[in-house]
Amino acid sequence: MLIQMTPRLRDILRHKGVEAFQGDETGLSDQTVFEPPCSIKWMNIEDGVRIGAFSYAVSGFYSGVTIGRYTSIGENVQMGRASHPLTWVSTSPFFYLREKIFEVGEGFSSAPLYHAYGAPDWQNAVSTQFKPISIGNDVYIGHGAMVMPGVTIGDGAVVAAMAVVTKNVPPYAIVGGNPARIIRMRHDPIIAAQLLFIRWWDYAPWQLQEVDFANPAAAIEGLKRVAESAPIYAPEPVVIADLLAGPTE
Repeated sequence: MLIQMTPRLRDILRHKGVEAFQGDETGLSDQTVFEPPCSIKWMNIEDGVRIGAFSYAVSGFYSGVTIGRYTSIGENVQMGRASHPLTWVSTSPFFYLREKIFEVGEGFSSAPLYHAYGAPDWQNAVSTQFKPISIGNDVYIGHGAMVMPGVTIGDGAVVAAMAVVTKNVPPYAIVGGNPARIIRMRHDPIIAAQLLFIRWWDYAPWQLQEVDFANPAAAIEGLKRVAESAPIYAPEPVVIADLLAGPTE
């Protein structure tokens, strides 16, 4: 269910570690789960979205997406847009969606027929299929990118602006284009493998402040020390459905 972002709900989210700038023009699903601190800025969020700590997205559409920690997502990014049936006679939703396609009034001649119409329920006929998207940790997605349903983007990957991602992206790959292809890898394979093994994103920035992030090769030993001694950062999740059980106005 989509809910309205009221000033009260925005204040509650901010208090619990979720930055939200949303207004009436954006949606928020009651099934959204946040790991604070994070920021949803002007994201339009539908069902099944989970956002990890220290991650943010500026704007765009998100449905059926799990986003890891320390992930940065730009403006107008599209994730989880439903496709249309390509094998049916028509791709139009008028033949498979049973809700109203257009919110219109009664002032045209065929209005009674339009408002009485509902798409037939063809037994065992599947028009579209839900395919969740998984975005890893420390992923960077540029402005205007589109990630197609069912895609997994690995930890540390980079998606260039305006890219259309139709296939899984390996960890630490930089991809771009339509359809997106690998341009190069971010790190040497040995360094990338060590980073994936250490899982530094399990820790908060204040636990990592002694590590030189500007020098990946030199950072490995510092990250190992953190992983050996520091507790994993484990904040209490913020669940929109639970917040709605209390007053938000």
